[in-house]
Amino acid sequence: MTEIALPKLNNNDTEYELTEWLVDDGQWVSAGDVIAVVETSKSAVDFEAEQDGHVHRVVQERGTCRVGDVIAHVFATEQEREAFAAEAAARAVVAPEPDAEVVLTASARELAKSAGIDHERLRSLGRRVVRREDVEALLADRGQPATDGFALSRIQQAVAAVVTESHRTVPSAFVAVKVEVAAAQKHARRLGKESGTLVGLPELVVKAMARLREQFPLCYATGWDGGTVRLAETARIGVTIDAGAGLFVPVVGKAEVQSVAEIADTLLEFRTKAAAEGFAEADLADANIMLSLHTDPGVVTAGPIVFPGQSAVVCLAATHTELVLDEDGEVTPSKVALVSMVYDHRVLNGRDAVQYLSALKALIEAPAGLN
Repeated sequence: MTEIALPKLNNNDTEYELTEWLVDDGQWVSAGDVIAVVETSKSAVDFEAEQDGHVHRVVQERGTCRVGDVIAHVFATEQEREAFAAEAAARAVVAPEPDAEVVLTASARELAKSAGIDHERLRSLGRRVVRREDVEALLADRGQPATDGFALSRIQQAVAAVVTESHRTVPSAFVAVKVEVAAAQKHARRLGKESGTLVGLPELVVKAMARLREQFPLCYATGWDGGTVRLAETARIGVTIDAGAGLFVPVVGKAEVQSVAEIADTLLEFRTKAAAEGFAEADLADANIMLSLHTDPGVVTAGPIVFPGQSAVVCLAATHTELVLDEDGEVTPSKVALVSMVYDHRVLNGRDAVQYLSALKALIEAPAGLN
């Protein structure tokens, strides 16, 4: 018999949901076969068998699992599996000791506390580990809703966890510069026409940020560890996308070697996946800097969080028109956008941030080299 334990699938989650079993109890599978679908806060992950054998499922569909939990066993023969199942069934009918300690998952503990379910009632379930779905079943039996408040989605709960961790651990600071974007918008339209894809200001900013990694390595540093950081070998730029199904931060990898048109295609694919909540974990992993897009009309600037483990986040706000005096003293309209930066003050100082934004401003205002 071999145990199938749930690995860590997402750095932001402590629990996952086993959404669907794709195999029946006793079914023969081969190594590499997809046997279950596990939902993280960001995506659905296909879970594969690591060896041949007969599957014995442990966790029920829609059940909550933690990292390291055994979700199934694999047996060499069906006879071995049936013997194990019979023994497990016999053990299951044995009542727990009256004073046996009951362990609650974090979500079960929170729900039980809010619903006023005492420890004795939980112990009467006869479970060594009580999960949220067990508490929900108790509430359903007595006709009580699972919660008196509005239940946040798994995606929003993951956002909440990251935001809380960022504010708790990252001493951040903020700086912004004003960027004239008319030349960049014209350059983007030309690139879009030549490539047949939709190119805008965000794509140019991603390319410009990638260009600056070698000049400003600390802006792309990760893994603060009490005085040391890891320098990145390539720019992996997370870009915020919210298509109405929640906030996602997929990663444009090796952005230095991608053309602006390729970056545009990548971001278009990400927007499609965001609308369908179809991201794979690999799409969301290992960013070393982030571009936060706040380009809705009227947004002047924003101060996003620095993701724990990263050193900086750049924010692009909406484009707007200002009236300025030209060299001849004439009033002329100018297209501008504020580009800001929130940074981990343990790694970067104000001068570093200003120099970085000044270099980014120069690339955007003279965009001929961004192709």
